[in-house]
Amino acid sequence: MNKGWKRVPAGTFDGKTITFASTEVVEAFDQIAAEFIRTIFSFEPGDYAISDESDILDFMSFDERDTSDVWRRIEHNYGLTKADVGSGRLVHIFRAISARRGTQ
Repeated sequence: MNKGWKRVPAGTFDGKTITFASTEVVEAFDQIAAEFIRTIFSFEPGDYAISDESDILDFMSFDERDTSDVWRRIEHNYGLTKADVGSGRLVHIFRAISARRGTQ
């Protein structure tokens, strides 16, 4: 087991149903999403899963809550700040990138 990883005890999810969040909106931005995740977090398509509920915090370590470095990378690469987007939710960021590109 990797250092820092914790194993979920056997039986933790017995009898429970997992429902995945919708991906309808994020799928509309599939090219922007793949580029963004590669550029900002260095993940390649197939190495991650995102939904309409995904947030930049989902791509950070559990003990890290300061997103300022991520927002610096977003501003550098896309010219957007958190104030421009209003949220760390990925679909909001993808919409802002799409809108910015549509007006250029």
